[in-house]
Amino acid sequence: PQLSLIMGPCAGGAVYSPAMTDVILMVKDTSCMFVTGPDVIQTVTNESVTQEELGGDAVVQASGVAHGSYPNDVMALRAVRDLVSYLPLSCDASTLPSHRVTDPPHRSVPALDHFVPDDSNTSYDMKHVLFHLVDHGRFF
Repeated sequence: PQLSLIMGPCAGGAVYSPAMTDVILMVKDTSCMFVTGPDVIQTVTNESVTQEELGGDAVVQASGVAHGSYPNDVMALRAVRDLVSYLPLSCDASTLPSHRVTDPPHRSVPALDHFVPDDSNTSYDMKHVLFHLVDHGRFF
């Protein structure tokens, strides 16, 4: 997989590269992603927007463009290290990591009744569902 870590402004044509990667992680308050910047928006639409409002962390998280955001560069780099730890070093089956699973495979998860709304048009946070399904709530 291809990973992108946006640690500052990523604008114009440069934003296409991370947009085509499998995972995009960002740093809160310092990173942003947009094709057209605030000055162009001001000129064309006469609307005043900041980089954060246009393509900052909160915007790309809500839209699903980014897969995670972190409070600072160090935490973001640690997250990349954690993500890479899930990847095998090769396709050789003898080198694949193996972890002992202690969660009962047929356990009941009553919390799922509350996370998924009855209305299929209502959105919900899939991470809450995954947290209760995967072994010990550990996933990236």
